[in-house]
Amino acid sequence: MASTRITEIENLVNQVLSDKGFELVDIELKREPVGMVLRVYIDSDGGVNIDDCAKISESISRELDKEDLISQSCVLEVSSPGIERPLRKPEHFEKYVGSKIYVKTREPIRGRRQFKGIIDSAKDEMFLINCDRDIYEISYDKLANAHLVVEVNL
Repeated sequence: MASTRITEIENLVNQVLSDKGFELVDIELKREPVGMVLRVYIDSDGGVNIDDCAKISESISRELDKEDLISQSCVLEVSSPGIERPLRKPEHFEKYVGSKIYVKTREPIRGRRQFKGIIDSAKDEMFLINCDRDIYEISYDKLANAHLVVEVNL
């Protein structure tokens, strides 16, 4: 049930974003101390600013009210994914080949579940990460989470 609902919400949000030239990076619907929270992370080739987030939030809110996909009161948050952007879809990994990432898997791969390294290549079902002078093949269905790693040298 919850999976179906989040898919319907994601489809609605994708439609709103594509009409306005934005990409859905990630979406979360979860209960927090303030109640239910729907978090939508968006991006575009030109980046995302606060005005973009406000306009997208209004559009998503209007469409959610029309479709009545969330039966209870919910806080909607729309923001950019930030510099350590989450990687969820094969397209994200393809876009960031050559970038440093952190990955946690649902189950061990060759004895480990956490990886920090460079995306070597990415395909439809899996990607290769160069980590600790070794190459690991990780299928997307084994991902718990992944995000870019930004290191700042001062």
